[in-house]
Parts: sequence; structure tokens; C-alpha cells
Amino acid sequence: MHSTASSFGKGTRTFLMYALYFAIAIIFVGPMIYLFVASLKPDNQIVADMSSIKGFIPYGDLSLQNYINVFKKMDFMKYFMNSLISSLLVVLLGTLVNSMIGYSLGLLQFKGKNLVVAMIIALMIIPSEAVIINRMLVATELNMLNTMSVLVIPALAYPVYVFLFYNHFKGIPKELLQAAVIDGSGYIRSFWTIMLPLSKPILATVGIMTFIRRWGDLIWPTLVTRDDTYRTLPQAMRSLYSDAYTYWGEIFAFGSMVTIPTLIIFLVFQKQFIQSLASSGIKG
Repeated sequence: MHSTASSFGKGTRTFLMYALYFAIAIIFVGPMIYLFVASLKPDNQIVADMSSIKGFIPYGDLSLQNYINVFKKMDFMKYFMNSLISSLLVVLLGTLVNSMIGYSLGLLQFKGKNLVVAMIIALMIIPSEAVIINRMLVATELNMLNTMSVLVIPALAYPVYVFLFYNHFKGIPKELLQAAVIDGSGYIRSFWTIMLPLSKPILATVGIMTFIRRWGDLIWPTLVTRDDTYRTLPQAMRSLYSDAYTYWGEIFAFGSMVTIPTLIIFLVFQKQFIQSLASSGIKG
């Protein structure tokens, strides 16, 4: 009898736990469901459904007209390619730069190392908006405005990502690096042939975080671009708003197309991402 009661209690706790997980998942997934469903509805239906559960239900006059209208109103692919190229460059070059700094701080010994680490930790608490004007002034003096380089270079080194790499490399046994150096690999070669292959989870994590941060950035591109040549998707979205009318269907369609690349990247690298969260202790 006691065993039956214990099994019932365990089953109840398991059910409640999974019910809680499901509720949390709905909180995070719900807005995306609403986004994709609303992108298929006309504006009047979207406005009518906004205050009810109907907003999550695909019914009524569903079509791809909102997506067609977005491509008619703007050169979407131009903005898309600007965002994609700048984001990929920041991911590739930024991940390399941050990982090299983290490797140096985590595994190598040199004078002033602790001071550098302390400065990086201090910079983590300073919001980027606090120094963004200074960055723009520097970019202006270097004649970088309205170029692809101004979208990429200032975003390469980021204190949070440097600290993540530092924390990762600090956890790798120093004996491994010392053995490689004794065998004649050297610090640089050891970084490429040993340390980077061991860092796939943290590389995936920082890469995803960097892409999302760069992909959705609005303030910096707005400050440093002067025409449509290098403007990005977040800037293009503003053209769908006006004082007279808000094109809700087109906004949701635009948002859906902007969201898809980040979803694809996360689904591809989710194993490494989750592994890194578990091993490095990153909190959400």
C-alpha cells in the first residue's frame, strides 16, 4: 500500500513538473506562433484578434499577400544581404578575436594579466549605449561612416564574449598546453590545432549570441549609415510604420522573415549550445 502511494506521489510530481515545463515553453514559443500566424492574416482580422486567443489560431482569409507587399514596398533582399554579410563577418572575425583574447588570458602567464581581466569584468557592466557616441565619433574621424567595415569592426571585440572564452580556457588543464609546447607546437599552433577543436560548444554559443546581437541591432547602423547602401533589416522595418497607418500584416510578415535565420542557426547548433550552457554554467 505504501509503495502504491509512493508511486502515485512520484507520478503526480512528474506530471506537475512537465506541466510547468510546458507552461514555460508556451510563454517563449507563444509570441513566435502569434507572429507567424498573424503574418498570414489581413490587417482588419489581425486588429480584431489582438485581444483574444484567436490571434494564435490560423483561420479566416489566410494568404501570403503580406509577404508579397513587403517585397513590393522595399528592396528586402538588399537589406537582408547587408544584415547577413555584416552579421556573418562579425561572427567569424569576432569569435576569432574574442577566443584569442580569452585563450591568452585563460592559459598564458604574463605581467598585468589580472589587471586586464579586471578591466574586462568592469567593462561588462557598462552598457554599450553609454559609449556608442564615442564610437561613432571615432568612426567619423576614420572616415568609416556608411561602409560595411563600420558595421563590422566596432562589433568584433566584446567583453562578455571575451570573459566566456577566458572562463572556458581557464578550465582546460594547463598541462595540456605545456605538453604541446614541449613537443614543439608553440602557443599559436596549439591554439589552432588543440584548443579550438576542444572549444566547439563555447564557439557555437558565442557565435549564436553574436549573430543574434548583430542581426537585431538598430541603434548602431542607424547612427553610422547615411543611405540605403548599407542599411540593415531593423532599419528597413521602420518604413512599415507611419503616423497615419500601421501595416500590421506586413510588419508581422517582415518579422517572420527576419526571425527565420536565427531559428535555423539555433536548430543547427543547439546541441553545442546546450552543451556549453551545461559545462560553463552560463545563466539565462
